[in-house]
Amino acid sequence: MIKHIKYGVYECMSQPLKGLQDELTQDLLDAIKQLDWTDYQLWTHGSILGTAPANDIDFTIIGPRDNQRISELLEGCVRLGYERNIQTDTKYLVEGHLYDPVEGHPQKQIQAHYQPEIWINGTTYKYGTLVDGLWLTERHWPMTKPAAPYSPKQLI
Repeated sequence: MIKHIKYGVYECMSQPLKGLQDELTQDLLDAIKQLDWTDYQLWTHGSILGTAPANDIDFTIIGPRDNQRISELLEGCVRLGYERNIQTDTKYLVEGHLYDPVEGHPQKQIQAHYQPEIWINGTTYKYGTLVDGLWLTERHWPMTKPAAPYSPKQLI
């Protein structure tokens, strides 16, 4: 399903992706790899790792707490996705561990986002609170919606 999305200064008509090997996904990943990832890792997780169409691509950034670099990477991933009409759900892991639904160990995470809210098909979802220069949320895993049954994969 194509979704009309506004996130910060970016807007797109997101389209479904057909996994990591999808030509659209590969183009996005090639562009994202051009960002400065020194001292940082990029992980993907969720339905993009499966064979069914995915509505977005979930990214988690892991690395040192440098708000300027974190903000640049968060915005860079969003910008590059939205320029390609791909919804990139990108977070920075402030606290906790990357959740692995295959292992299923409950986790509490503090995540930073590019912006505190997102508009999708006419509905605004507010979730971030500004703390020490980053838009943060607290997440508990597993969530109520079932997680895609794939272990996270490191991309960078």
